[in-house]
Amino acid sequence: MSRSALRMHALCCCAGLVLAGGWFLGARARGAQSDGLAQRVARLRMEAARIPTDPKNFRERLPTMVDWGCDVFTRTRFFPHILAESLVRMQRDGFGTDPYRSIDYWVKVLGFVEDNRERTGTFVLLANTRLVAGEYTTLPMEYTVGDVEVPAGALLRVGYHWMTDWPRWQIADPAAEAWVSFKVTSTESVRAEPTAVKWDGPYGTRRDMFSDMPALKIVSGTLRKGDKVLITVGDASRGSRGYRVMAKDSDDFNIPLEADLDGSGVHLPLGFIRTVVHSNAPALLSAVVPSIVAVNEPFALRLRLEDTFFNPASSPGAAFAVMLDGKRLGEVRVAAGSPVGRIDNLRLDREGGYRFEVASRDGRLRCQSNPILVKRAPARRIYWGELHGHSGLEEGIGTVPGYYRYARDIAFLDYGSLTAHDALLIPPSWQLIRRETEKANRPGSFIAYMGYEWSKPMGDGGGHHNVFFRNDPGRYATSMEFPRLPDLYAKLRTIDAVDNILVIPHAHMPGDWNYGDAEIEQLVEMFSMHGSFEYFGQRFLRRGYRVGLIGASDDHTGHPGYSPAYISTRNGLAGAYATGLERNAIWSALKSRATYATSGHRMVVDATVNDAAVGGAVAAGSVPLFAARVLGTAPIDHIDVIHNTDLEYTRDYQRPEPGDAPAVQIMFHSTTETPGDGLALPFMGAFWRGWIEVDKGRIQSIEPLGVDHYTDEFRQAGERKAWFICKTRGDFDGVLLRLADSPPDTRVSVRISGLELEQGSGGVGVVHRPPGPPDETRLHERSFLLGEIGEKKAEWQVVPRAFVYARRTKSSSSSDVSFQYRPTKPGAQDDYYYLRIVQLDGEAAWTSPVWIGEAKSAKKTPR
Repeated sequence: MSRSALRMHALCCCAGLVLAGGWFLGARARGAQSDGLAQRVARLRMEAARIPTDPKNFRERLPTMVDWGCDVFTRTRFFPHILAESLVRMQRDGFGTDPYRSIDYWVKVLGFVEDNRERTGTFVLLANTRLVAGEYTTLPMEYTVGDVEVPAGALLRVGYHWMTDWPRWQIADPAAEAWVSFKVTSTESVRAEPTAVKWDGPYGTRRDMFSDMPALKIVSGTLRKGDKVLITVGDASRGSRGYRVMAKDSDDFNIPLEADLDGSGVHLPLGFIRTVVHSNAPALLSAVVPSIVAVNEPFALRLRLEDTFFNPASSPGAAFAVMLDGKRLGEVRVAAGSPVGRIDNLRLDREGGYRFEVASRDGRLRCQSNPILVKRAPARRIYWGELHGHSGLEEGIGTVPGYYRYARDIAFLDYGSLTAHDALLIPPSWQLIRRETEKANRPGSFIAYMGYEWSKPMGDGGGHHNVFFRNDPGRYATSMEFPRLPDLYAKLRTIDAVDNILVIPHAHMPGDWNYGDAEIEQLVEMFSMHGSFEYFGQRFLRRGYRVGLIGASDDHTGHPGYSPAYISTRNGLAGAYATGLERNAIWSALKSRATYATSGHRMVVDATVNDAAVGGAVAAGSVPLFAARVLGTAPIDHIDVIHNTDLEYTRDYQRPEPGDAPAVQIMFHSTTETPGDGLALPFMGAFWRGWIEVDKGRIQSIEPLGVDHYTDEFRQAGERKAWFICKTRGDFDGVLLRLADSPPDTRVSVRISGLELEQGSGGVGVVHRPPGPPDETRLHERSFLLGEIGEKKAEWQVVPRAFVYARRTKSSSSSDVSFQYRPTKPGAQDDYYYLRIVQLDGEAAWTSPVWIGEAKSAKKTPR
């Protein structure tokens, strides 16, 4: 990037920043400002003290403000909490706030940092407090005042990062969870009382903008050097359970302390605690094998221990048996303190589909691997990747090295990228990502691509797009410099050859489907932790753009490629049909749209069209033959052929046979597609709770379906009742009831006792649930007879956007199916087809389309 580009792009961030007890690191070693910048800063501080920033002097002050913020970060590692976002708003001249006030605000904050580097005191975590995911604990923190005194009228406030699911810190009810207490322990001359203040930004829980956060008001007296304030989060002394730590582990979780010293509303940094969230005890296993191998080819099975929240859990030192069809093949040893292990040199001497079983010696922990397809001489393999994720360098949490370690060594991905928001980073942060991306590469094992997220609001230039490079060119085109998609496309062409660039729009902050570039925009992300958005890909396809489909996570917690639901669903995955695990081979698959999206499960979809890979074209006038071997992670429910976004054909694999024992599938679903064709944020999710009952026979057992978060719950409550709590956003959650002694006139009733449709936009909603079983309220109710839902599925629209589906299924069915379909007539030029595969548990996969005829032009002009 150019010098001016770096200046406009300079936005501060939060990796490797502050050790517990202070808010800077290595300030003296890094030296002072350059003379030129020091003079500019001195002038800015002097002028801002006399004349507030206004439209006349804003543009003159902005470059110094940005350079100064970048310089302070570089020299002192000061973590500014919301400086990055504020600089974005300043440079967009009014995006969401008053840019003129922002400059004056940050002149005071950065001036305070410059003047008080080692004078603010210390902020530390007391005792040996260990944060464990999902557990209740008490977090005592102590602030010791330094040379900067805290006078009467001042406020001290603490915050926690918004990208968590722990409960809101509160000061209202000492007996409730997450109560925060404050106590001045060193002097009786100061009187203080708890209060709450608004805090916008990542430590004000942006899920609820401008949230009330705990604070201490100094009513009288002054806190002087050496005075101490005890801040206890989850104080249990008056009946509280403490506070529940977030359910995701993290290698870098931080808590800031700030002060409004003069009542001006400017909050100055006093201290910063940097801590770790550990995983809980091992409770689950997950085994991963390659999706396609050749006959007698050696391969590895990798094993991951997980806690109940799907975090990698440290082993006490254990061995796990590996079996296939009941025959023991060996064992995986997981060393003490490690969450992962592997067994090498497994071989399969016959073609076909297989799943391995893995179990602990006592049998308490067991799992099945993802499916593996053995072929005689596979021309292509399936490789799994993550092309959308974030870290603590911007609005997320976790370190950059930790992000790549997780992708490669925990999620067992084949390829990936860290796509930091371009508008929330400074140049040193870019360089850190570049170094760590290069270090993450393991030839033949893991391919890391340099990328970033071009981040514009929807409707203001194009929405969010991830940009990738085959090899790191060292230059980027930011949304500050190039705020519209045509400008972005044009600039990228000056940075690298079009064959080396890939742009992928995504649906959360939807990329504008009225723009596209056939040479660099070959894929669309249509599944992520925000939900399922098949319609998003269809909007591009309808406009004639030849784009393939992928899934991703958009995870912000350092868990790329394997993250349970935080906002709506688990992560999606991108399957690539490539000739080998090599940088150019994976890249070629992505650029040629030889991909498919899944809802996070490694389903094998070995699909061809006229013996060619998906993503390409067949001759105009021909009748394509679709063929697929599908190995699911659960029984296959149905496979759809989509022709120009319309359903043309369905093959149902769950229609019950005569004499099958009754099994009833009940699924809950909420749509994300907005009406019309105008650009809009997708609809939010739905929280469901209620009961299912049968009036004859009994419920022999239940099997939860589509569970993607630890708060999803389906429980049997007697012989004829079961209850459910779940969340959907474009995906399907549900339950399979296996019935006994239930004749065709058995009535199955679904009673909704609570249905909450989220309001707002984007990813505002967070997965949550009330404790215990649902109440018995009959908010909505519908019933079906077993005999009515044997041949076709029953559909019930509970409210607009929220649906319940019920059907009888086979008593047993296969997860390994072969599929063929040939249309009855040739498609027209530019028609397209793709396959949608849905499992019994609601998990799904979508292949990239195949088109009729070659594209009429190599490049489609943006509209």
